[in-house]
Amino acid sequence: MIHKQFLIGWLLILAGSNVPVFSSEGHSSHGAHVHGEAALYIVLDENTLSIELESPAINLVGFEHAPTNDTQTAAVLKAKQMLVSADRLFHFSTTQCSLENVEIEVPYINKHENKNHQHHHHETYHDHADFHASYIFQCEQAKDPVSISIKQLFSLFPGLQEIKAQWIFQDKQGTASLTASNPTLSIN
Repeated sequence: MIHKQFLIGWLLILAGSNVPVFSSEGHSSHGAHVHGEAALYIVLDENTLSIELESPAINLVGFEHAPTNDTQTAAVLKAKQMLVSADRLFHFSTTQCSLENVEIEVPYINKHENKNHQHHHHETYHDHADFHASYIFQCEQAKDPVSISIKQLFSLFPGLQEIKAQWIFQDKQGTASLTASNPTLSIN
């Protein structure tokens, strides 16, 4: 399960802050499901950087139903593998950060798989399925300005058109819309 502490902390911080929620600007909010869009939540607390990515499955694998053939199953597994490679997805140009933990929740993959178990459990999925990725980094001397490029997310997943980022860095907070032509989040 994605870091519940991160999500609870994020929601508590946003509830007490003046960060505009995307829905108040006509955009999707946390949990909304919009094709072509994903959400990125970033929190820097001292030297710990937490990043969470949520995306509809269609953006990452091209479909939203349970895989019906080997090609689709391979696409889901490949997307998961690409999301695990955090060093390829996030580039920090103003600080050194090392990955401490990564958790990926992938739709359609039975969470209780056992390679020695002969019969398969089939789970039911609804029309809308999302990938969730959570990353924890430890950063050396995380100071302003901070710059994070997610250019590779757009390169690896062409179904992504826009990533709406919400961020909290030390005593600053804000939002940004990132695209393939504008893939860098900069906090001054």
